[in-house]
Parts: sequence; C-alpha cells; structure tokens
Amino acid sequence: MKRVLILLSLLLAAASLYAVDFDFVIGQKTSASLEFTNTNNNFRPQFKFNVDAELDMDFEKGHGMMVSVNPFSEGGSVEFALGVGYAFRTPISSNTDFMFSVGPTLIISSGACGFGVFLDANFDFILTDLMFIRVGTGLELNFGDFGDPEFGKGQLEMIIPLPYIGVGFQF
Repeated sequence: MKRVLILLSLLLAAASLYAVDFDFVIGQKTSASLEFTNTNNNFRPQFKFNVDAELDMDFEKGHGMMVSVNPFSEGGSVEFALGVGYAFRTPISSNTDFMFSVGPTLIISSGACGFGVFLDANFDFILTDLMFIRVGTGLELNFGDFGDPEFGKGQLEMIIPLPYIGVGFQF
C-alpha cells in the first residue's frame, strides 16, 4: 500500500512539472447515496457531509489532470478517498468556465482499500484573477474493497453529490 501511495505521489509530481495552470479548490462535498447489495437486494440510503480538496492542472488547451482528496467518517472510522483523473475545461463566457473530470478513486481506511470511479461536472464563476467559486455535481460508483470475494459483484454504492460549493484559487 505504501508503494502505491509513493508511486502516485511521484506521478503527480512529474505531471505537475508540465502543467501550465493550477487551480486549488476547497469545498463541502455533501452527498446522498444509495448502496445496492446483490445478496439481499437491499437499498440503504445515507447522507455524508465532508470537506473536499481538489487540485486541477491544465496542461494544454483545457486538457489536464484532476487530483482530489476527500476525508470522511463512516461507521466511526476515518477514511479518505483519493481520486486522480482526466479533466477538461472550456470557457463559457468571460467569467464562467465549465469543467468535466473523470477517473478512478481509491478509498483507503484502516481495514481495507476499495476502488471506485468518479465523474464530475462543475461550473467555475471567476471572481478575480486569483479567486473563483465552483458549483457542480457528479456521480461516484464504489465497487467494494480489494480482497473481498464479492468485489465488483455483491456490493455497489452509487453516490450522487448534492450541489458542490467550493472556493478556489488560480495559480
């Protein structure tokens, strides 16, 4: 597990050397989710409120990379999700940008490591040359924990974040 985190850190550091623009966003990530369990055909709704930190790197003409760190508490234990994926940004008007990002997510806890996929759609409302407000939503699919014999089959968690609101800074 330590090797995977070190490798991801080195990959992020190497990729950031080629980035043209950086955006750093901190915001709330309140989400409503339904957990589907194939074994009992159960649906378990839940709500989470947590803080999300995101770094967006634009390499060329709106194409880039997004890195997200999302700590949260579930069942009394602290977990965090680390997402790294492709990001595309396009201007809509002189002070509004649209950003789309998609990629894999690792959910890391003290007992296990899980896998998921995220898809985000955000609008950035530019306030100044350095500051913007991000509003958006998306979809997250969590497939379960590695090592679980039912991984990818027995449990699927679908999370639809409620409207995300964050404050961002451009570098």
